[in-house]
This record gives sequence, C-alpha cells and structure tokens, in this order.
Amino acid sequence: MSKDWEVQSLFHFVLNVTNLERSLEFYQRLGFRVLRDNRDVVWPPMVAENFGMKVAQGRGALLGIGDGPDHTRLDLIEWLEPRWTGAGPGDATTAGTAGPTGEPIPRILALRTRNVRAAWADLKQQGVEFIREPREPNPTVGIESVVCCRDPDGTVVELIEYMGDRLGSRIDLLERRA
Repeated sequence: MSKDWEVQSLFHFVLNVTNLERSLEFYQRLGFRVLRDNRDVVWPPMVAENFGMKVAQGRGALLGIGDGPDHTRLDLIEWLEPRWTGAGPGDATTAGTAGPTGEPIPRILALRTRNVRAAWADLKQQGVEFIREPREPNPTVGIESVVCCRDPDGTVVELIEYMGDRLGSRIDLLERRA
C-alpha cells in the first residue's frame, strides 16, 4: 500500500430494509439515534453509477450509536428502485445457502453491549423475540454473555459482552481444523 493514502475508519455500513419506519423503530429501541433523515431525498444519477447500477433510488436514514467522531454508523435503506423485497421476518436466507442441505446462512450484525442480560430482559419485555436466552459466562473464549434476535427483515442482531476490556473472543484454547 502506498503511504500517500490510508483508510481511516469504517464510516458506515448499509443495511437493506423492507420497511424503513419499522426498522427505524427497531434500531432506535437498541439505542441508535437518527443522525440524518434521508427519507425524501431523490438520489442523483451518480449514486447508481457509483454502485454499477442502472437506477438507484431509496428511502434512508443514517443512524449512530456511541460518541465522538468514530462512533458506529448504520445506514438503513429501503430500496425503491430496484425494489428489494428482503427475506421477511425470521428468514435470513437472502445471504445464500450452504451445501446441498439448503441450510440458511444468516446476515449478522454484532453489537458490543454492556450488560447483555439486562438488555435481553428489557428488549424481551418490549416484545423483541430472541433466538434463545443469553449464554452463561465462558472464560475459555472470554465472553461474558451473548444473545441474538432478528430485526424485522431477518438480519440476526447479536448482542455480545466480553469479559473485561477484551475486544474479541479468545481463540488460543479452541480446537483447530487439521
């Protein structure tokens, strides 16, 4: 890589949704705030050109969580042209399938979370359905707890809490493939 340039950070990632208002409500429930509301913006032709598309129009909102200039940003887009119909609630198959079994490969959004068990209890009380109950602490991998739910379009939202100030799972004690 040339020293003339560098990627500074992840600016935002796009999550396709089938109903912007429903998804906004869900992600705001998780603590995201609206940074910019783009629901009524008509996208110029350069958007389609940038993405190698014939046409690109959508309704969107840029959300943020955290503080400071490097906070995490999520761009929700409800595609109008071309129309994206999504996987539907509880169905994460739009990411493809694995092997002859047709087992769905989920789309996953992992959110580092303080006090996963409290988040689970609060969100469950608000009607969010979870795949299973929160996991117990696992010192082998350094995870305090983890629990997953699905957003309105089937994306798996993983709430994960690490032990101490770990920034990821420990893998040094895990079995390896030959």
